[in-house]
Amino acid sequence: MTYALEIKNLNFKFAPQAPDFFKDLTVSFEKGRIHFIRGFNGAGKSTLFRLLRGKLEKQELVEGTVVVESSVQMLATGKEQYDALNTINMVQQKFDVMLADQLSFEQNLRLANLPSQPGLAALPAHKPVPAFVERFGIDIKKPVHLLSGGQRQILAILMALQKSTNILLLDEPTAALDEQNAEMVMSFLHDLVQTTGLTVLIICHDRELVMRYAQQSYFELVVDAQGVRSVVVQRFQE
Repeated sequence: MTYALEIKNLNFKFAPQAPDFFKDLTVSFEKGRIHFIRGFNGAGKSTLFRLLRGKLEKQELVEGTVVVESSVQMLATGKEQYDALNTINMVQQKFDVMLADQLSFEQNLRLANLPSQPGLAALPAHKPVPAFVERFGIDIKKPVHLLSGGQRQILAILMALQKSTNILLLDEPTAALDEQNAEMVMSFLHDLVQTTGLTVLIICHDRELVMRYAQQSYFELVVDAQGVRSVVVQRFQE
Protein backbone atom coordinates (compact mmCIF):
# COMPACT_ATOMS: atom_id res chain seq x y z
CA MET A 1 0.00 0.00 0.00
CA THR A 2 1.33 3.44 -0.97
CA TYR A 3 0.63 6.37 1.32
CA ALA A 4 0.41 9.94 0.06
CA LEU A 5 0.32 11.37 3.58
CA GLU A 6 1.56 10.01 6.90
CA ILE A 7 1.22 11.84 10.22
CA LYS A 8 3.42 10.41 12.96
CA ASN A 9 3.38 11.23 16.68
CA LEU A 10 1.80 14.65 16.22
CA ASN A 11 1.66 16.65 19.46
CA PHE A 12 -0.07 20.02 19.64
CA LYS A 13 -1.06 22.59 22.25
CA PHE A 14 -2.67 26.00 21.75
CA ALA A 15 -0.28 27.49 24.35
CA PRO A 16 2.54 26.25 26.63
CA GLN A 17 0.23 25.92 29.65
CA ALA A 18 -2.74 24.57 27.68
CA PRO A 19 -3.72 20.90 27.86
CA ASP A 20 -2.72 18.52 25.09
CA PHE A 21 -4.97 18.85 22.05
CA PHE A 22 -3.27 16.21 19.91
CA LYS A 23 -0.93 13.73 21.61
CA ASP A 24 1.02 11.15 19.61
CA LEU A 25 -1.57 11.31 16.86
CA THR A 26 -0.59 8.88 14.10
CA VAL A 27 -2.57 8.23 10.92
CA SER A 28 -1.88 7.44 7.24
CA PHE A 29 -3.84 8.23 4.09
CA GLU A 30 -3.57 6.05 1.00
CA LYS A 31 -2.48 7.66 -2.25
CA GLY A 32 -4.98 8.35 -5.04
CA ARG A 33 -8.16 8.20 -2.97
CA ILE A 34 -10.85 10.43 -1.48
CA HIS A 35 -10.67 10.27 2.32
CA PHE A 36 -13.49 11.61 4.48
CA ILE A 37 -12.89 13.03 7.95
CA ARG A 38 -15.80 13.34 10.35
CA GLY A 39 -16.26 14.45 13.95
CA PHE A 40 -18.44 16.78 15.99
CA ASN A 41 -17.86 20.54 16.04
CA GLY A 42 -14.72 21.26 18.05
CA ALA A 43 -13.25 17.80 17.57
CA GLY A 44 -10.22 19.28 15.82
CA LYS A 45 -10.83 18.72 12.11
CA SER A 46 -10.05 22.29 11.03
CA THR A 47 -7.11 22.48 13.43
CA LEU A 48 -5.63 19.33 11.90
CA PHE A 49 -5.99 20.80 8.41
CA ARG A 50 -4.35 24.03 9.57
CA LEU A 51 -1.35 22.17 10.98
CA LEU A 52 -0.99 20.17 7.78
CA ARG A 53 -0.58 23.48 5.95
CA GLY A 54 2.05 24.69 8.43
CA LYS A 55 -0.15 27.49 9.76
CA LEU A 56 0.81 28.17 13.38
CA GLU A 57 0.02 30.97 15.79
CA LYS A 58 2.96 32.43 17.73
CA GLN A 59 2.00 30.86 21.08
CA GLU A 60 1.16 27.40 19.75
CA LEU A 61 3.38 24.36 20.28
CA VAL A 62 3.71 21.55 17.76
CA GLU A 63 6.02 18.62 17.15
CA GLY A 64 5.85 15.47 15.09
CA THR A 65 6.55 14.14 11.62
CA VAL A 66 4.60 14.59 8.41
CA VAL A 67 5.53 12.54 5.34
CA VAL A 68 4.15 13.80 2.01
CA GLU A 69 4.83 11.53 -0.96
CA SER A 70 7.91 10.10 0.85
CA SER A 71 9.23 13.60 1.64
CA VAL A 72 9.78 13.76 5.41
CA GLN A 73 9.19 16.96 7.39
CA MET A 74 9.77 17.35 11.12
CA LEU A 75 7.28 19.81 12.60
CA ALA A 76 8.65 22.17 15.22
CA THR A 77 7.45 25.33 16.93
CA GLY A 78 9.07 28.49 15.62
CA LYS A 79 9.88 27.16 12.17
CA GLU A 80 8.14 29.39 9.64
CA GLN A 81 8.28 27.14 6.60
CA TYR A 82 7.65 23.43 6.27
CA ASP A 83 8.97 22.51 2.84
CA ALA A 84 7.21 19.15 2.52
CA LEU A 85 3.87 20.85 3.14
CA ASN A 86 4.13 23.16 0.14
CA THR A 87 2.24 20.66 -2.00
CA ILE A 88 -0.69 20.46 0.44
CA ASN A 89 -3.31 22.94 -0.79
CA MET A 90 -6.78 23.73 0.49
CA VAL A 91 -10.16 25.08 -0.54
CA GLN A 92 -11.88 26.78 2.38
CA GLN A 93 -15.54 26.22 3.20
CA LYS A 94 -16.39 29.75 1.99
CA PHE A 95 -14.94 29.04 -1.44
CA ASP A 96 -16.70 32.00 -3.11
CA VAL A 97 -14.14 34.39 -1.63
CA MET A 98 -11.61 32.86 -4.07
CA LEU A 99 -13.68 33.81 -7.12
CA ALA A 100 -13.99 37.01 -9.15
CA ASP A 101 -17.71 37.01 -10.03
CA GLN A 102 -17.52 39.25 -13.10
CA LEU A 103 -14.69 37.31 -14.71
CA SER A 104 -15.14 34.09 -16.63
CA PHE A 105 -14.33 30.56 -15.43
CA GLU A 106 -11.19 30.64 -17.58
CA GLN A 107 -10.09 34.11 -16.42
CA ASN A 108 -10.39 32.99 -12.80
CA LEU A 109 -8.09 30.06 -13.50
CA ARG A 110 -5.56 32.45 -15.00
CA LEU A 111 -5.99 34.77 -12.02
CA ALA A 112 -4.98 31.90 -9.73
CA ASN A 113 -1.58 31.83 -11.46
CA LEU A 114 -0.69 35.43 -10.67
CA PRO A 115 2.36 35.89 -8.41
CA SER A 116 1.84 37.30 -4.92
CA GLN A 117 3.00 40.72 -6.17
CA PRO A 118 1.64 40.93 -9.74
CA GLY A 119 2.74 43.63 -12.13
CA LEU A 120 0.84 45.11 -15.05
CA ALA A 121 1.45 42.20 -17.43
CA ALA A 122 -1.40 40.21 -18.95
CA LEU A 123 -2.93 37.33 -16.98
CA PRO A 124 -0.70 34.23 -17.18
CA ALA A 125 -1.81 30.99 -18.82
CA HIS A 126 -3.55 28.33 -16.73
CA LYS A 127 -3.11 24.58 -16.58
CA PRO A 128 -5.30 22.65 -19.05
CA VAL A 129 -8.86 22.07 -17.85
CA PRO A 130 -9.50 18.30 -17.54
CA ALA A 131 -11.52 17.05 -20.51
CA PHE A 132 -14.15 15.44 -18.29
CA VAL A 133 -15.18 18.90 -16.97
CA GLU A 134 -17.37 19.24 -20.08
CA ARG A 135 -19.64 16.60 -18.55
CA PHE A 136 -20.74 19.13 -15.92
CA GLY A 137 -22.05 21.68 -18.41
CA ILE A 138 -19.38 24.28 -17.72
CA ASP A 139 -18.78 26.99 -20.30
CA ILE A 140 -15.32 28.30 -19.42
CA LYS A 141 -16.09 31.59 -21.17
CA LYS A 142 -19.17 32.27 -19.03
CA PRO A 143 -18.96 34.81 -16.15
CA VAL A 144 -18.71 33.11 -12.78
CA HIS A 145 -21.86 34.75 -11.40
CA LEU A 146 -23.90 32.81 -13.98
CA LEU A 147 -22.58 29.41 -12.84
CA SER A 148 -24.35 27.08 -10.43
CA GLY A 149 -23.02 26.52 -6.93
CA GLY A 150 -21.54 23.18 -7.91
CA GLN A 151 -19.82 24.65 -10.95
CA ARG A 152 -18.37 27.44 -8.80
CA GLN A 153 -17.02 24.90 -6.31
CA ILE A 154 -15.40 22.98 -9.18
CA LEU A 155 -13.77 26.23 -10.29
CA ALA A 156 -12.44 26.87 -6.77
CA ILE A 157 -10.94 23.38 -6.71
CA LEU A 158 -9.28 23.82 -10.10
CA MET A 159 -7.92 27.21 -8.97
CA ALA A 160 -6.29 25.54 -5.94
CA LEU A 161 -4.79 22.95 -8.26
CA GLN A 162 -3.05 25.60 -10.35
CA LYS A 163 -0.30 25.23 -7.72
CA SER A 164 1.73 22.03 -7.48
CA THR A 165 -0.47 19.77 -5.36
CA ASN A 166 -0.05 16.28 -3.93
CA ILE A 167 -2.73 16.57 -1.24
CA LEU A 168 -5.93 18.60 -1.59
CA LEU A 169 -7.84 19.54 1.57
CA LEU A 170 -11.53 20.43 1.33
CA ASP A 171 -13.52 21.84 4.24
CA GLU A 172 -17.20 20.94 3.81
CA PRO A 173 -17.20 21.42 0.02
CA THR A 174 -20.90 20.55 -0.32
CA ALA A 175 -22.25 22.26 2.82
CA ALA A 176 -23.78 25.23 0.97
CA LEU A 177 -25.04 23.21 -2.01
CA ASP A 178 -28.33 21.52 -2.82
CA GLU A 179 -28.35 17.79 -3.46
CA GLN A 180 -27.91 18.08 -7.24
CA ASN A 181 -24.90 20.39 -6.97
CA ALA A 182 -23.40 18.34 -4.13
CA GLU A 183 -23.56 15.26 -6.37
CA MET A 184 -21.93 17.25 -9.17
CA VAL A 185 -18.98 18.21 -6.97
CA MET A 186 -18.49 14.69 -5.62
CA SER A 187 -18.72 13.20 -9.11
CA PHE A 188 -16.13 15.72 -10.30
CA LEU A 189 -13.80 14.83 -7.42
CA HIS A 190 -14.21 11.12 -8.13
CA ASP A 191 -13.23 11.64 -11.78
CA LEU A 192 -10.38 13.95 -10.78
CA VAL A 193 -8.86 11.37 -8.45
CA GLN A 194 -9.31 8.58 -10.98
CA THR A 195 -7.60 10.50 -13.79
CA THR A 196 -4.81 12.26 -11.87
CA GLY A 197 -4.00 10.09 -8.85
CA LEU A 198 -4.53 13.08 -6.57
CA THR A 199 -5.18 12.42 -2.88
CA VAL A 200 -8.13 14.32 -1.39
CA LEU A 201 -9.04 14.78 2.29
CA ILE A 202 -12.57 16.06 2.92
CA ILE A 203 -14.13 17.32 6.14
CA CYS A 204 -17.75 16.24 5.78
CA HIS A 205 -20.73 16.03 8.15
CA ASP A 206 -23.08 14.50 5.55
CA ARG A 207 -23.13 10.81 6.46
CA GLU A 208 -25.11 9.81 3.37
CA LEU A 209 -22.52 11.45 1.12
CA VAL A 210 -19.73 9.67 2.98
CA MET A 211 -21.50 6.33 2.63
CA ARG A 212 -21.85 6.83 -1.14
CA TYR A 213 -18.35 8.03 -1.96
CA ALA A 214 -16.00 6.63 0.68
CA GLN A 215 -14.17 3.40 -0.08
CA GLN A 216 -14.81 0.90 2.73
CA SER A 217 -13.96 3.36 5.52
CA TYR A 218 -13.69 6.93 6.76
CA PHE A 219 -11.73 8.69 9.50
CA GLU A 220 -13.29 10.10 12.66
CA LEU A 221 -11.75 12.49 15.17
CA VAL A 222 -12.70 11.50 18.72
CA VAL A 223 -11.98 13.11 22.09
CA ASP A 224 -11.06 11.19 25.25
CA ALA A 225 -11.90 12.13 28.87
CA GLN A 226 -8.79 14.33 29.10
CA GLY A 227 -9.73 16.24 25.94
CA VAL A 228 -7.03 14.66 23.79
CA ARG A 229 -7.99 14.12 20.16
CA SER A 230 -7.21 10.98 18.18
CA VAL A 231 -8.18 9.57 14.79
CA VAL A 232 -10.18 6.36 14.53
CA VAL A 233 -10.76 4.47 11.30
CA GLN A 234 -14.44 3.60 10.92
CA ARG A 235 -14.99 0.70 8.53
CA PHE A 236 -18.26 -0.03 6.78
CA GLN A 237 -19.85 -3.37 7.43
CA GLU A 238 -19.96 -5.71 4.48
